[in-house]
Amino acid sequence: MSFVFSFLGACLGIIAAIFIIIMIIFIKVRSMVGPVNFKELIKAAKNVKNIERQEYMREKNVSGMTKVLEPAILRDFNDFNKDFLFSKVEKNLLKIFNAIEEKNVEEIRKDNDLIYMYSTIRDKVQDLKNNNVNIKYDDVIFHRHAIKDYLKSAGKATVTLSTTLEYYYSDDSDKSKNKKFSDLKRQTRYTTQFVYVYDETKFKYNQMAHTISCPNCGAPLGKLGEGNCQYCGTYIKPINLKGWYMVSYSEDYK
Repeated sequence: MSFVFSFLGACLGIIAAIFIIIMIIFIKVRSMVGPVNFKELIKAAKNVKNIERQEYMREKNVSGMTKVLEPAILRDFNDFNKDFLFSKVEKNLLKIFNAIEEKNVEEIRKDNDLIYMYSTIRDKVQDLKNNNVNIKYDDVIFHRHAIKDYLKSAGKATVTLSTTLEYYYSDDSDKSKNKKFSDLKRQTRYTTQFVYVYDETKFKYNQMAHTISCPNCGAPLGKLGEGNCQYCGTYIKPINLKGWYMVSYSEDYK
């Protein structure tokens, strides 16, 4: 029992010492800058915190040049529909968020729309599992979309999109910078890229920037039209290349 009292006494002593040090610093700073200036410093510190909170909750501006880029895309793909592609952004991001929340990529693996994204999401989920980290995206609401960039070369066309959205975000990792705002709704922006393979013969032998993985063993597939994985022998269903497929996503406003 005496040990417990001694331990508690030591803890109280440490707390008291810390409090005294803080008070000494407080008094010295106040005496150096003066009472009026000290109040201004306190006020400024509070304002910085309020500004940070307001920025966290401010609806972000979409980044893009839709009116300039859309005509160029329509010249190459007369059936291009930006609203349809914008809807794919929303559906795909919701699927990705759900996979990350659940730490389960089974739905991603079976989704042909996300064939290029499977290996990326699988690795992300595995990393969360290895580090015992949980991430949540609640009450997701999308705001605006814009076409940010358009490129066409080597058998493929790439459209880059900008999307603004909001959600309640929580991340229980030790490195998370957003714990202090867990009660606030986060306003943010994402950049996504979609690829359309218009000439498979050029794209197949070109150095591929985006790879497709075997859904069984995860090995990269050398060709888009391969019938079986060369590593495990799993049959790979042929991909209908004539369509826009998401190949990347990233949050670009943090």
